[in-house]
Amino acid sequence: MVRFVSKGDTAEKTHRGLEVIAAGLSRCATSSLQAALESPAMGYAPTMHMSYVLPYSERLQLVIDALREKDRERRQKILHRIFDGYGATCDFPGMIFVDDLMDMYPNAKVVLNQRASGEDWAESISNSLAYLHSKTYFAICFLFKTDRLHYRAVQETYHIMRERVGMEIDNPFIPKSYDMHNQWVRDEAAKRGKVVLDWQAEDGWKPLCAFLGKPVPGFPFPHLNDQRSMMILKAILTIRGLLGWSALAGVLYAGAWFGRKWLWRV
Repeated sequence: MVRFVSKGDTAEKTHRGLEVIAAGLSRCATSSLQAALESPAMGYAPTMHMSYVLPYSERLQLVIDALREKDRERRQKILHRIFDGYGATCDFPGMIFVDDLMDMYPNAKVVLNQRASGEDWAESISNSLAYLHSKTYFAICFLFKTDRLHYRAVQETYHIMRERVGMEIDNPFIPKSYDMHNQWVRDEAAKRGKVVLDWQAEDGWKPLCAFLGKPVPGFPFPHLNDQRSMMILKAILTIRGLLGWSALAGVLYAGAWFGRKWLWRV
């Protein structure tokens, strides 16, 4: 979980463009898939993922700028600054820009990473990431720029998803959101004559490697970012936020105390 709060994007960005676009939503084995794609056996390191965005305020701002940009050409110029040099992408922010990325990197193969069902996805994300998108989280972590920008990026993402699927709802963590996103990915790929691999973590290496033209590695498929790990992440961010407010309160108290003593002496 440290990778979500500390800068760890150290792999050299030598790829000419994305070779794999994993288009599924968060909580669809995105961390496991990132680890698989970045393994030496696959060779797609670095693979863009939320963990390579959340600790960087400048990257989060670029994502927000791209989310807000309505002009396709200008938006894609911003996206090139985010994705160029990476071998693949999965999770946020790539999942919201799948149509742009397919146009920007026409040779990239599209993997639609999924869960067993929309109900399974809704339950998983509601029990894990939903808190990080709440106003409570925003208030607690407000003092940290990256957390403020992350919250704004998520709100912009929800707005786009609601417009895209024609849903006027406050809570996006419902099965319909999952189903309509997956159908949108398939429709956008079909418009461009692209084949989509429907894939779940339980499928492991074999279909993924066959689709990408890679030999099956001789080690187990990675399984990361389980429910317990997400609980630890929530705890870390919450404690960090509360400590930040406590430190600010201490500074203000000390300033008031010394200021009052100074005034008495005057």
